[in-house]
Amino acid sequence: GGACVNLRRVLGAARAMEVVLSGDDIDAEQAERWGLLNRCFQDKQQLEAHLEGLLWRLCRWPNEAIRCAKAALLASERMPHTEALKENLMLFYKSLRGPEARPRMQKFLREGGQTVNGEMDLQKTLSKL
Repeated sequence: GGACVNLRRVLGAARAMEVVLSGDDIDAEQAERWGLLNRCFQDKQQLEAHLEGLLWRLCRWPNEAIRCAKAALLASERMPHTEALKENLMLFYKSLRGPEARPRMQKFLREGGQTVNGEMDLQKTLSKL
């Protein structure tokens, strides 16, 4: 339930009307282009490879950082923009106070995280943490 409310938020009014009033099916590629799906995979192996990589990256982050990031994203749905920005900053600072934060930040800096090269290939730099 809730398609008439939720689709409008994701697709905009015109496209939501097209989907709801036409009753047409939408294939996976179209749903991905419109933002109804995060990703579309050709087969089970591609899906499993993506999930394995995603889980590997998520498991490497401190739990407090994950909680704070999720809370910051959800704040944007329930708060006015300016308040959500303040909440985001507060949650960022909170994530830096966790027990794992200081050693990880020190390692990030040792690995060149605040250098041009470290920032140009941020994924590589973060993978070393």
